Amino acid sequence: MISFIVSLHLMLTLLVFIFILSFLVMIHEFGHFIAAKKSGVRVEEFGLGIPPKLFGFKRGETEYTLNLLPFGGFVRLAGEDEDTTKSASPDQRSFAIKKPIVRAIILVAGIFMNFLASFTLYYILLSANSFKSATIPLFFDYSFKFGDVRRINTVITGFEKDSPADKGGFKPGESIVEIEGKPVYSVTEVREVIQSRENLNTNLVLVDVRGSKKETRSVNVTPVKNAEGKVVLGVLLGSAANIYYDQGANRLFAGPMHAYNMTTYTFFMFSKLISASFEAKDLAPVSSGVSGPVGVFNVVGEIVESTGADALFNLLDLTALLSLSLGVMNLLPIPALDGGRLLFVLIEMTTGKKIHPAKEALIHRVGMALLLALMILVTFKDLRNLF
Repeated sequence: MISFIVSLHLMLTLLVFIFILSFLVMIHEFGHFIAAKKSGVRVEEFGLGIPPKLFGFKRGETEYTLNLLPFGGFVRLAGEDEDTTKSASPDQRSFAIKKPIVRAIILVAGIFMNFLASFTLYYILLSANSFKSATIPLFFDYSFKFGDVRRINTVITGFEKDSPADKGGFKPGESIVEIEGKPVYSVTEVREVIQSRENLNTNLVLVDVRGSKKETRSVNVTPVKNAEGKVVLGVLLGSAANIYYDQGANRLFAGPMHAYNMTTYTFFMFSKLISASFEAKDLAPVSSGVSGPVGVFNVVGEIVESTGADALFNLLDLTALLSLSLGVMNLLPIPALDGGRLLFVLIEMTTGKKIHPAKEALIHRVGMALLLALMILVTFKDLRNLF
C-alpha cells in the first residue's frame, strides 16, 4: 500500500512537472511563432519537446510535432542560419533576409510572452489573496522597490538535533509569535525571554507562515543551557517577508511590480552567492543557488504533497517564477539563447555589417555545448542533494 502511494505521488509529480515545463516552453515558442507569421517569415516546424519525433501533422506550411523528451521545444524558421550572400535570389520569406529590426522583434517575442505569462499569473495570485504576496524567505537583508513590505523576523529555518525545539516538534516555516503570553518580534526578543526560562516548561505560539491560512498552534518546551552557558531552544531563526500591493495604483500594476521585485531580489541573492564563492575560493555557495530540472522536480513534489488551495497557489507561484526566470535567462547575451542571437542582430544594427552566418552558427554551437555541460553538472548536483 505504501509503495502504491509513493508511486502515485511520483507519477502525479511527474505529470505536473511535465505540464509546467511544457506550458512555459509552449508560450515562449508561441511568441516566436506568431511574431514570425506576422512578419512574413515561413515557420517550417513548431515542435514541443526535444527530438526524436513521436508524431506530427502539417497544417498549411507548418508541421506541428510532439517529440520524445518533454523538456524543451522549438520553432524552426526558414533560413535561420542561411548565408544570403551565396544566393542571387534568396527566399523572401527567409528569416535571414529580413531587416535586423524584424529579426530582433521575432527573437524578443518569446521572452515577451514569458514575461506576460509571469505578470498575469502573479496578478491572479495576488488578487486572489487580497493583493498580498506569498511569504518570501529573506536569505539576505534586502529592500524591495515596490509594495508595502512587512517582515517576519522569527521564522524557524532549522534546529539542532535532540534540542528542545527538535523534541518539541518545531517545523521549518513556522514563526514564533508568542512566548508565555508575551508577543515577540525579533530574534533578540526571543533570546531575552528564553534566558529566564531555564528548565521551566515554556509555552510558545507558532504560526505557519507558508500557507494562506496562517494556522496557529501552541507547543510546550523546556529550554536548557548549552555548552556556552546560554539558555536556548536549539532553534535557528531567520527572516521572511510578505509584500502588500493593496494601495492605489499598486493594485493595477501588482503583476509586473511583483515580477520586478522577484527578479531584482534573485539577482541580488545570486551576486551575494558569487561574492561568497570568491571569498571562500569555493564554488559551493554558487552551486547551492542553482537548480536544474531535477531540483524543480523536487520542489514540485513538495508542493504536490500539500493540500487544498495552497497546493494550487504554490504551483501557480512556482510557474510564474519559472516563466520569469526563463524570460530573464533568454534575455542575457548567452550564445545559443535568444539573447545571444539578439546580440548579433544588435551588432549588425549598430555597425551596418552582418557577421558571417557560419561564424555565428559556430559560436551558437559552442554555446549550446557549454550550456548542456552546465545542465549535466547541475543535474548531478541536484541528484546528489536529492539522495
